[in-house]
Amino acid sequence: MNLFFWKKTKAIDAFARAVADDFYSHVQPDAARAFFEGELKKVKKHHQVERQVSGAIAEFRRFTQANSLGIYGKARLQQTFDERLRELGYEPAVTKRLVEIMLLANP
Repeated sequence: MNLFFWKKTKAIDAFARAVADDFYSHVQPDAARAFFEGELKKVKKHHQVERQVSGAIAEFRRFTQANSLGIYGKARLQQTFDERLRELGYEPAVTKRLVEIMLLANP
């Protein structure tokens, strides 16, 4: 059991920011908002956003398992990811929904 989880915070923050930056490079804020509101009309774009969300979830799962993050580490990861997405211009409702999906997929 790793009681000194705060020593991993730099690695957690760097990883979360990298995943958020990668997500931003593939899915613009307007497309993400339209996807979560169900207004995305183009099927190809819908599948692209869906693929990127699934990819981010898979990356988070691999990182948490490889680094054996506990509850606080996972919370830090989600919080940093959410903050970075907001910095990049995503709406709070979109980031909240994305983080909820990540939390449910990565218990």
